[in-house]
Amino acid sequence: MLAPDALVLDGRFRVLGPLGSGGMGEVYLGEQVSLGRKVAIKVLHHDLHAQAGMAERFKREARLLSAVEHPAVVRIVDFGESGDAACLVMEFVEGQSLYDALQGGPLLAPRALALLQQLAEGLAAIHDKGIIHRDLKPENVLISPSVRGEQARLLDFGIARLVEPDANSALSQVGVVLGTPEYLSPEQAVGAKVDTRSDLYSFGVLAYRVLSGRLPFDGPSPRHFLSQHASHAPLPLDRAAPHLSRYVGLLSLVMRLLDKDPAKRPQTAKELADALGLAHAALMAFTPSQGTPIVHATPAAGTAPVGSGSGTAAFGVNPAPVGPGSGTAAFGVAPAAPSVTAPPVQAQQRTGTAAFGTAARLTGGGMPAVTGGAAVTKAQNVTVMLTDIQGFTDRMSRQTHEENARMLDTHDRLLMPLVREHDGKLVQKRGDALLAVFRAPSSSIRCGMAMQQALWRYNQTVPVEHQLHIRVCLHVGEVLVTNDAVLGEPMEVVKAVEHVAAADEVTFTEAVNMVRNRAEARAEPCGTIPLPGRDEKVQLYRVTRSEEGSPFGAALGIREPGTKQSPLDGLRTKAREGAMYLRHHPRVRAGVAGALVLLVAGVAWTVHANDPRVQARGLLKDGKPREALQRLDAPDVPRGAETTLLRAEVKHAQNRHNEEHALIQSLGKEDSLEPEMALLDGLAEDLGNNDTSASTALDALPAPTVRSHLESLARGELSTKQWGALRYLDAKDHAGLDRVKLFSASLESSDCGVRAKAAQRLASLGDPAALPALTRAVESASSEKPSGGGKACNAQVLTRALEELKKKTAP
Repeated sequence: MLAPDALVLDGRFRVLGPLGSGGMGEVYLGEQVSLGRKVAIKVLHHDLHAQAGMAERFKREARLLSAVEHPAVVRIVDFGESGDAACLVMEFVEGQSLYDALQGGPLLAPRALALLQQLAEGLAAIHDKGIIHRDLKPENVLISPSVRGEQARLLDFGIARLVEPDANSALSQVGVVLGTPEYLSPEQAVGAKVDTRSDLYSFGVLAYRVLSGRLPFDGPSPRHFLSQHASHAPLPLDRAAPHLSRYVGLLSLVMRLLDKDPAKRPQTAKELADALGLAHAALMAFTPSQGTPIVHATPAAGTAPVGSGSGTAAFGVNPAPVGPGSGTAAFGVAPAAPSVTAPPVQAQQRTGTAAFGTAARLTGGGMPAVTGGAAVTKAQNVTVMLTDIQGFTDRMSRQTHEENARMLDTHDRLLMPLVREHDGKLVQKRGDALLAVFRAPSSSIRCGMAMQQALWRYNQTVPVEHQLHIRVCLHVGEVLVTNDAVLGEPMEVVKAVEHVAAADEVTFTEAVNMVRNRAEARAEPCGTIPLPGRDEKVQLYRVTRSEEGSPFGAALGIREPGTKQSPLDGLRTKAREGAMYLRHHPRVRAGVAGALVLLVAGVAWTVHANDPRVQARGLLKDGKPREALQRLDAPDVPRGAETTLLRAEVKHAQNRHNEEHALIQSLGKEDSLEPEMALLDGLAEDLGNNDTSASTALDALPAPTVRSHLESLARGELSTKQWGALRYLDAKDHAGLDRVKLFSASLESSDCGVRAKAAQRLASLGDPAALPALTRAVESASSEKPSGGGKACNAQVLTRALEELKKKTAP
């Protein structure tokens, strides 16, 4: 034991007092004399230090540890011998141990994944130096505050051992010390040689406890734990933590870490950190309350194969059975069938399922193979397309193998090339189902129309029993796209659409309708569906079909036999045929005909690219509003409502809001052009910043479009534009607006002014349903730390609003 005020390591450090003890030695709080900063001093037990070769081993290990520089690893400050004791001096880190954090139960998945990813990255840094930790457990993890939030730190390397390339090394034979029985790897439990994958097993035990609040084995004694780690199967994590059952990939990852065979675990801590990063990114990119599934790309052993008539792809678990008409069970979860309100989409009897998330090789249509893996780009806003064949499972069960193969080959040959031709990415094909993403919503709609058109043509040539009828379902939102899966809430929404969509239609959500180019195709409402996991409903639309003949030929510029073709239709057709020809014939051999096609396509593209408004919009998207305005001021810019609205967008980007609003108000009723969503976002933001002239500008725009988009904003995440949208709709006394719910949510805004106005509005509404939210807001404001020596933000305003509401609602 070291006495307080004792000096160690040639007087460089002073002992302040004991902190604790462990299997290798005692730990003291100390002070670096030269800098006056606190440190932790670990002193090796005297009997261990006295063992032959231990001092040499200690120096070698400490030297390597001191070379590890990582935010998730406690830094080694100094080391050496002081008298007859070996000392290791580490930075002193304040915070809460992970063990203490778990006393209240498991951590929420987003927080757990963030901390686990940090620990895995720190473990990778240690392994890179050739060190095995050997004692990963919650007691050896500290959660400390940092400028970026919580930071997990690996604390204790007391029994860490070097990875010895030479098994006969004298140093490697000295002092084998076991770790904590509850977290030992099977290799450690039986005394076998260990490598870095042993730490990954212990990490799996730690992750299991962090996510479920319990250990994978019951013990209870050290002897029982050793036996269970060596030979018993762990309790599946989805049984220990049923609330994680949707996160199939995360469950699979943890159970792989707990595999007895090191070769079946993730092979490196870097690989583990990447997998945890994917899971964490998918959770944080979308609303956590929606339970976004985390999909692991590699199917677990025992996964049900997709065979004739099954149509199911589970991800290491069997999905709950679904009945006729229930639709898709994807990502291993069977979603509840949504209700449909009038006017309903015609629901189709079906038993097939379309599941995505496992590796599959595409066939037919010349499409490239899709392989496994989980390479992920950053979250991106795309349109997700899901298609499937009506009555697929029933047909597969009654047709011969040859007929099934012919049906799928026809399906793939007709549809899959159309995804590429419309600038989409085919993410996966599973049986009869296609999953694709598009950057432009209008491209996805044109692709869906082209698919239905191609199948209509095919169905004219075959008997009824051989015809193919598909559903095309679209939704736009922010997702993560891997090599073979789409992760995020938009996938859940598009699957809900697929439950009720009718065959031979192109069905899409309100989100797609708001951002598509409406001039390219007419659409009509066709019912609503509830958003998965919410009380809200979303409006559905379908592309309006032709009254006779082919369903979408006219809209696509296709001239059917017996109809008259206009010159413009001819130009569009030639351009489309030219683009398709060049796509499939990289080496042009068509002579004059090929040159003509190239000329027509080139002229069409040049006209579009040289449009000054297109150029100005491109400059605006590149963050160059001044250059965009200069382009719009050129003499060759066409006059009209489209140019005026674009000019208003530019003014908004320049913070010249009075001019922005004046431009919009200058439009007459005859100029009722559909505004871009970015323009409406800007006006809502202006109104949220208390610029009341934005309300007048909104009044000058088509009311249905304004109302639809602002309703979407008002129900979205708290922001300036969300608050502006809510204020506008509230002032218009918009029917169907849940004011209590929306203004109650605004009480959680970080903007003091918004919270005050929301409280005052709730008081004026006089609805007792607002009492709980307003009471919480008052309590929160009362406990806020004053800034700049003043009073807490709006505490008095909120209190007065609560008192007023209580008076109005008193019996």
